Amino acid sequence: MIHHWVELGDVGPGDVELGGVVPGGTDGPGGDKMKTARVFWINGPGSAGTGKSTIAYTIARDLDVHRKLGASFFCSRGNADCSDPALIFPTIAYQLGLFYPPLQEKVAAVLKADPEAAYLTVDCQLERLIVKPILALKGQMPFCVVVIDALDECQNGGAASSVLSSLAQYITALSPVKFLITSRPDVSIVNEFTLGRLSQTVQRCILHHIEQKVVETDLQLYLYSHLQRAKKIYRVDGSWPSVRQIQALVNLSSGLFIFAATAANFIQDRKYSDPQGQLSRLLNAVSATGATPHEFLDQLYLQVLENAFPNISPQLASRVKLVLGSLALLCNPLSPSNLEQLLGLPIPLQNILEQLQSVVGLPNDNNEFMHLLHPSFHDFLISQKRCTNPKFLVKPELQHSYLAQACLKAMKLLRQDICNIKQPWKLHHELNNLPESVHLHVPQFLQYACRHWSQHLLQGSLSDELLHLLEEFCNKYLLCWVEACSLIGDLRGALASLKIVLEVISVCFIHIIFC
Repeated sequence: MIHHWVELGDVGPGDVELGGVVPGGTDGPGGDKMKTARVFWINGPGSAGTGKSTIAYTIARDLDVHRKLGASFFCSRGNADCSDPALIFPTIAYQLGLFYPPLQEKVAAVLKADPEAAYLTVDCQLERLIVKPILALKGQMPFCVVVIDALDECQNGGAASSVLSSLAQYITALSPVKFLITSRPDVSIVNEFTLGRLSQTVQRCILHHIEQKVVETDLQLYLYSHLQRAKKIYRVDGSWPSVRQIQALVNLSSGLFIFAATAANFIQDRKYSDPQGQLSRLLNAVSATGATPHEFLDQLYLQVLENAFPNISPQLASRVKLVLGSLALLCNPLSPSNLEQLLGLPIPLQNILEQLQSVVGLPNDNNEFMHLLHPSFHDFLISQKRCTNPKFLVKPELQHSYLAQACLKAMKLLRQDICNIKQPWKLHHELNNLPESVHLHVPQFLQYACRHWSQHLLQGSLSDELLHLLEEFCNKYLLCWVEACSLIGDLRGALASLKIVLEVISVCFIHIIFC
């Protein structure tokens, strides 16, 4: 269906007036909506795991191969930049400019005339950075598709709704650009697509309305392919895996592709090099009696953790929980080496991470970013109802407090003129090799601390130790921090951080006075 929508291309601005599309038109491949829809919306059940992002990534890759991908933005709550709605349209404008250079010239002219255009409200960003430059091309902009994945993971309340309402306002002027959007069916998003102006020009695809047999067939093919690869790698003889075993995994998946993906990772885990034993342990551990699909997934996640750390000691459990909580709640991903330096762990981080490859994406290089493989594992870790083993349960407030402390401790490395510039009167663009100097003298974990300490402070609980660290930071390192934020290009973020901290401290003192 999606390929058919793309192949229809652009039907022309005159054919796509909002008033010219019959509201509630057919959503099927042959209906009017398929011909005139400017937006294709894929949504699945309220919980993660149905494969929306995989579909978005696959379509984006195919569009890119056929030179029809105008831009893409994959939202992720685990990355502050990828969950900031204020970055969606500026990023899309930049990528559209790379797709069609004449548009890049129009956008550059806008920014030269008004450098603040990229920092305006979402609707103004769309109008000035994308709509007006496209209109200025007078019909020369080629057809392309913009992919926005997981729009529901924008960090600010109502942000997804503002993005969609902005699109609705300008969707006809954006021709010949089409939008493919995936999201969970959050109420505000559903209302924008079904009740707002976008309802007249959107093609919907609801994943949980797809026939169960179709989903099960895809899961069977996926699991068969991955287990056959494991069979070759480990030289397993005979008819393993049996049809019955694969069908059992399909039944446990209950339509959730993340269950199948995590199960495949668990079975192929090189730490055990025992795919037959891993499959048997998984099927014996995950019960199929009366559980909901996400209860099966929770049992699988528990099995992964308990299999990785059997008979775990309280001391190791504390370190594992710290690492898992950090991976789940960091504002931006870090490399293993940088996370190890930020947390100040007494043992190498790799000793913990190598046990978690079924659920954590580990880089080949210790200096590349790592991340949780799927948002559903984040949801599992922080839910007391879902993560029933307290040795692995992450309490967000405590974790944010620890990360705030870690950031404040890391910023004790700051000093005046940290990059040894020795020419404070010069502007950044006048300095030679500034990016290289910043990379050398302000490592990633320290940059992370400078950017995000206030966010962790806001979401954590204030303790005497945290307040002491904050007081020391203000007395000794505040000016050095401002300088570092300037060097890494985040002075706006520094101002926002000061505002956040002022609000947190004010609330704290008010609470002390009246309580």
